[in-house]
Amino acid sequence: MGLKNQDVRDIAAFLMSDIAGEVDSGLIVKMEPKFSRGEGPGWVELTGEDFLNVNCRDDTWKWERGHAWCTGSPTGVIRYCKPLTNFEFSCEWMHKQKGGNSGVFVWATPQSVNRLMAGKGALPHGIEVQVLDLGYKEIYEAQYKKKGDWFTSHGDVFPVGPIKMKPFPPVAPNGRRSFPSKNRTKGINEWNHYYIRAIDGVVRLWVNGEEVSGGEEISPAAGYLCLESEGAPIEFKNMRLRVLPPFETKLEVDVGNPPPAPKPITMKGHVLLGKWSYAGSYTREFFADGRCILRDRDQVVWIKRVQGATKDSAILEGGYTHVLKGETLYIEDRYQAVRK
Repeated sequence: MGLKNQDVRDIAAFLMSDIAGEVDSGLIVKMEPKFSRGEGPGWVELTGEDFLNVNCRDDTWKWERGHAWCTGSPTGVIRYCKPLTNFEFSCEWMHKQKGGNSGVFVWATPQSVNRLMAGKGALPHGIEVQVLDLGYKEIYEAQYKKKGDWFTSHGDVFPVGPIKMKPFPPVAPNGRRSFPSKNRTKGINEWNHYYIRAIDGVVRLWVNGEEVSGGEEISPAAGYLCLESEGAPIEFKNMRLRVLPPFETKLEVDVGNPPPAPKPITMKGHVLLGKWSYAGSYTREFFADGRCILRDRDQVVWIKRVQGATKDSAILEGGYTHVLKGETLYIEDRYQAVRK
């Protein structure tokens, strides 16, 4: 037997008993901002069994109950097993590499998730709550010789793809990102806490206990909660979710079953193994386990994996080509590297 409107209101009021607000027709329409660490009625712990692979490898994520270790390779996402409309999400995260990049996607569209599972693209369309290390700006400006004024490392919230969102101020120069009102993020090897509230087309973010950013008038405002792998190792723990009315979300487009995760390619005995130097201070180093690390002097820029190889060539995630001709390694038809 289905729930009546009053039943839904009663359940919602119970679940939201630790949050000041009003409930109308099963939806929370007015809520006073209140921080939460995922404790109280309705909250559930998330483990690896609650997430499905979308376009990562089977060795990208490792779990011990609610603690996840992500290698950062390849760039991609895992998703919560069910679509969501209104919910709260609490987690702790810690970058393990200077300049590390990751994120939490809210309301990722089923169309984009299906596209990723078909091998097209790396990240879904939706609202990204960025998880960016404090050292990213320094690395970005050194690598691209541009000012890193269009992002921060303290909890940017922004739409990815054809998603509509009116960002909360302060707003990035491009008008699409909500910049954080306070700098709250801690550096590598320190745990940070995110509390994300996604209700009625509004996303709000608390970083280490204080609300800093968000957006409203978001459309679409239903989809998948995703965790992102993007080039650097990161850990997540104490992930907790509270689903709010409507408790079941039906999307117009179904998401298919995830394909088997691709097996990593090894480079054991390959001629490209070792370190190659080019463009002054840059090196690329190939490892037997299939990793390639790009460094600028001693600073790691990215770590990618080999997706395909012949006896004298290799292609990395993102289409980065490497072809050995004689003693010279030709990189992306742009650089010539020599063995270091």
